[in-house]
Amino acid sequence: MADVQKQFEKFHKKIRVDYDMSHTLREKRDIVVEKIRKYMKDNKQPVPSQLLQGSYKMKTGVKPLADIEYDIDIGLRFDIHEDDYSPSEVRGWVLDAIGTHTKRVESKGPCIRVCYEAGYHLDIVCYAVWEDTAGSTQHRLAHKNDSWRPADPPALLDYVTDARKPFEGTEDSATQTDQFRRCVRSLRRWADEQRPVDDDDCKPSGIALVLLAIQYNLTATTHLDDRPNDRSALETLSSNLANSLSRLQANKPTPEYEDVLGDFSENEMDHLKAEFAELNSALVFAGTNADPVEACERLQEVFGDDFPVPDPEDTAKKTAGPAIITSSNSA
Repeated sequence: MADVQKQFEKFHKKIRVDYDMSHTLREKRDIVVEKIRKYMKDNKQPVPSQLLQGSYKMKTGVKPLADIEYDIDIGLRFDIHEDDYSPSEVRGWVLDAIGTHTKRVESKGPCIRVCYEAGYHLDIVCYAVWEDTAGSTQHRLAHKNDSWRPADPPALLDYVTDARKPFEGTEDSATQTDQFRRCVRSLRRWADEQRPVDDDDCKPSGIALVLLAIQYNLTATTHLDDRPNDRSALETLSSNLANSLSRLQANKPTPEYEDVLGDFSENEMDHLKAEFAELNSALVFAGTNADPVEACERLQEVFGDDFPVPDPEDTAKKTAGPAIITSSNSA
């Protein structure tokens, strides 16, 4: 079979959010947060601290395709009790502080979105945070419908961090990224290629793909020489997803404990599973084809043009038996 690990690692290096974009977004984030904090201080309102969350903090973000915006989730931690103020009051403070910061600032369900013409946006989520009588830290998210929603963003990050522990030792040499994050980024680019519209309601979100990877057994997988084998890891995961006998569920392990795919209709769920089946077909083909060019051309069909295809002159078609035998190691 063709060994395409080098191509998967080149693909990952190309699609991950690069330093320049990260620097720009961090700069925009810091400006907005400080503007909010100053406004609150000047108006004698509770001054929030910053709580990082989402794919930026999990380090699973990918560069957006042409019609998709990149975003950073920003949590604002207000040290208040949910009974002190209403969600609309807290969100109103933030909107007053940054309502004219860019040409487009939108109040959406769980967040306030600050849009930039360069093709990215910041999603600001407001939390009331306090310690209850039992000594436990409580988080409540201020929703647009004026309700405080139970949440626990630090615990969600801890859940993902714990899930990555079995992948220690699977880092690539180019970016020092473990196989879990590489595979999630591959899935995110795959999802963007399948559904290249930013607000497609039938597209699994970034957190949905992270949860699916954990809950449908993405496993640390290597070749016999201990090099990572991302293709094989994704093949097993996509098979588990495509062949699930029931609806796919991406359950948050933290309040509100919701299934983030719960809004998918039965037809939409069937279509998603069919897309995973097509992904699995491409990964199986690449794993059984001896020609790395043909293997990568098939993978490019599902992952998009950023997946590299080696030059035929640099590869020798292998007509003998499989050159590499794979094994799965789960720590």
